[in-house]
Amino acid sequence: MKQIILWSLLILPWASLFFLKMDTVRRYMPVALFMTIIHTLSYQAAYHYGWWNEADSSLFGWDKVAPIPWVYGAYLVIVIWVFHFTFNNFWMYLTVNILLDGLYMYIVYPVWQRVGLVSSESTISTIAVVAMMIGFALIIYLYQMWQDEVFKQPKSETYK
Repeated sequence: MKQIILWSLLILPWASLFFLKMDTVRRYMPVALFMTIIHTLSYQAAYHYGWWNEADSSLFGWDKVAPIPWVYGAYLVIVIWVFHFTFNNFWMYLTVNILLDGLYMYIVYPVWQRVGLVSSESTISTIAVVAMMIGFALIIYLYQMWQDEVFKQPKSETYK
């Protein structure tokens, strides 16, 4: 059962992108990949400093540090959907992120602990993780603002 859930977390979110226009996916894929890098680095720090242990959510056996189904599946795609619906409305974006981060840490994560998808071992408080996630959300919002500005600039004559 655990393997089915993990594979679903990896594959189903990607399938949901068929409901978006390709231009939208192309526009927000860089910020989603940037968030994936940030998330992977945070999992490496958590592993190194013993903040939490996600080895129980290993899908391939070699993904003991960062849970591949969550970081490279569900979370990556969620970033695209959130930006699709909220970008250019900062307060809506921030509100949605706070709600989703709280929902994940206070409802979804405890359920995953009971099911055995993640370990209950943690040396960092839940509120600290939520604050970290909101900090990441602010960083990627700024990144997307920069990204949009870069793509709006006219191309110089040398690149035509």
